[in-house]
Amino acid sequence: MSDYQDEQMGDIARMLGQSYAALATVCLNLPVPVTLPTGAVSSEDAAPAVRRVVEIVKEMPMPERTQADLFSACVYWLGALDIYSIMASEYHPVRGHSAVANILAAESALQDLAEWLYGQQHPDEQQ
Repeated sequence: MSDYQDEQMGDIARMLGQSYAALATVCLNLPVPVTLPTGAVSSEDAAPAVRRVVEIVKEMPMPERTQADLFSACVYWLGALDIYSIMASEYHPVRGHSAVANILAAESALQDLAEWLYGQQHPDEQQ
């Protein structure tokens, strides 16, 4: 791999790890807490756990829009992970851009979900 490829792959790996950590934190704060593996987690451990969250989203006692945020965060993150995996054997810089776009979409959905959770935990601070 070229230096650019190595750098892009490293950046995406870091972004995946950071967004996974945020997802794990949000999941612990759901109305029905969900514990995702934490620490040094491989994609082989993280992906099935995130897929399980996708499967149980509809069971969460949250508004439909908030369920959609959780669902979106998970599937965008999983999509980014899939793209990253493909890049390891079939590198193309556009795949890297696609992976980053998926991560950013996941983080946006996580932000909306986190704001809803904060409002639930701090109702006196809502306007």
